[in-house]
Amino acid sequence: MPRSNGAGISAFAVYLTQYQQLPFKRTAELLAALAGIALSPGTLYTMVREAAARLAAPVAAIGQAVAQSAVAHADETGLRVGRALQWLHVLCTATLTFYAVHAKRGHEALEAIGLLASFRGILVHDHWKAYLMYACQHAFCNAHHLRELIAVAETYPKLAWPERLIALLCEANVATHYARAAGYAALPGPMIDDFFTRYDALLAQGARAHPRRTGPPGSRRRVKQTPACNLVGRLRDHRHAVLLFIVDLRVPFDNNLAERAMRMPKLKQKVSGCFRSAEGAAAFATIRSYLSTLNKQSVDTYQALVMTFQGNPPMPRLP
Repeated sequence: MPRSNGAGISAFAVYLTQYQQLPFKRTAELLAALAGIALSPGTLYTMVREAAARLAAPVAAIGQAVAQSAVAHADETGLRVGRALQWLHVLCTATLTFYAVHAKRGHEALEAIGLLASFRGILVHDHWKAYLMYACQHAFCNAHHLRELIAVAETYPKLAWPERLIALLCEANVATHYARAAGYAALPGPMIDDFFTRYDALLAQGARAHPRRTGPPGSRRRVKQTPACNLVGRLRDHRHAVLLFIVDLRVPFDNNLAERAMRMPKLKQKVSGCFRSAEGAAAFATIRSYLSTLNKQSVDTYQALVMTFQGNPPMPRLP
């Protein structure tokens, strides 16, 4: 239990609401019942705003550090703010997390956040088209591809290519695990060539099984393609982004790092409901960026919040 001083109480309130995901009303009830501290939900919200203001500079530095990293992960998810749907964006590495809230999901939001314009590393993502507008290397999440291939295999059980491609991707993933454990920076060249050759051959089978549909002669209307056809086209056109994980072992097989970063904010909505204001959502993104980063770096998050309210927030380790 925190000491009965301003910094300790404020830190504990922010820790409960922003890290442990408790609603403001329940946090006020808990403080009153366990510590005899009478604070209104409005007072707790003021503490959150103050923490966000004090952490603005460290979180901005976190964002710039992610933008300078060799490999970063990106994702976005819907966030209810009042009655409107907004979007929570994350850009993260194994040791850093940066969140931002914006009314849009796509390129307009990424431009407003402003980190990817200068990013020149490898961006791991779920092939959302807005990310492809940036001049960096791209690596697609293969966990998504496995799910899509399973759906195609279930839809067309007589076709062999989807299950064979699943097996190929899984085989390549296992090979990268062994290579990393052995200290290699990449798989041997002949093995990489073999994976690409088999990959291309399976996609050729997929293209023959799911040809593109065309409209009547002279028609300019866009013809809707089957999910299988679209998947084959994406895997073929972006083959390097799909298989970059075997070329460069810094690149993971999937985008689970960013997807895990989204789980706790989604839990926040389930437990506490929607954010009542854009200011509250932005404060959560700032505080959560800081606490998530400290947690990745094995720093005591509560004590860091105490120091924040004492006017000296610890700066995370930045590469």
